[in-house]
Amino acid sequence: MIALGLALTLVAAGATVFAVIASASSSAAIALTAFGVTVSASPVDLFIAGALSVVLLGLGFALISRGTRRSARTHKELKQLRKDKAITATKAAADREDSRDAAKDSAADRTRKGADNDTSKSTVDAESKSTADSAGKGTEAPPSNGARTPGATP
Repeated sequence: MIALGLALTLVAAGATVFAVIASASSSAAIALTAFGVTVSASPVDLFIAGALSVVLLGLGFALISRGTRRSARTHKELKQLRKDKAITATKAAADREDSRDAAKDSAADRTRKGADNDTSKSTVDAESKSTADSAGKGTEAPPSNGARTPGATP
């Protein structure tokens, strides 16, 4: 690739030298007319003006293409950054939602465990009260006035 570029550069330089030498040998002026204006110029002057215009056109095209590539790259990077930001925001929202769900689940578990403990305590309390009542009934003395108590045996 480099060899091709070098060869083309050497050919262009040789053609330029040939054109300058060939046009320098001719001293005849060439008359150019455009928009009602006539300009007379030597062949060397026309060659230099043409070479300069080609260089300026090439420079203009290079600047336009570089600017277009830069703009496209900037647009692509901006689009990628927005996409990454959206993904990050979605992940953060999902993490917050998961942490809220986990907090609700742990609070519900604590509430359920607390309710289970309260129920078991009240069941144990009720069983101990009934055991104490039944034990107490056997040791109670019958009323002294001869009245019967409900549930007592004669």
